[in-house]
Amino acid sequence: MDEAHRSAHLPPAEILHRLDTALRGTRGAAVAVAQLDVPSERLRFAGIGNVGARLLEGDTWRHLLSRPGIVGAHSPTRLPETVVPWAADRLLVLHSDGLPSRWAPPADLRPAAADPAVSAAVIVRDTSSSARPVRDDTAVAVLSPTPPDRP
Repeated sequence: MDEAHRSAHLPPAEILHRLDTALRGTRGAAVAVAQLDVPSERLRFAGIGNVGARLLEGDTWRHLLSRPGIVGAHSPTRLPETVVPWAADRLLVLHSDGLPSRWAPPADLRPAAADPAVSAAVIVRDTSSSARPVRDDTAVAVLSPTPPDRP
């Protein structure tokens, strides 16, 4: 979406407010924005709707909460941001509500374990079963502190 690109330099809450305006007159969307500031080693997060974020800090997983609402239709007027330190032991998993509500990150998911795209694919694969196939709206993105080595 053009508005997301034009607003990329703004804080996550402001990006969501601008997207709210841009999506007026549509069905709206659930949106989360995670912004990594490498020089200051900070991660900023804000979300609206059924989108989740889990942050690995050392050995502990922490939920980053999205606010109820729909971007473009029913957005909260006040949208606090979560600001957390970003370091080599951090890993961020963003996901849509296509994952089961009781989804838990795998124990072996670590920043240096694999390419973030492979980690996202494994999460999608492992959260589905024949009784609960992957839903068509399942989306997972993984952010690791350093990109994997490329040949």
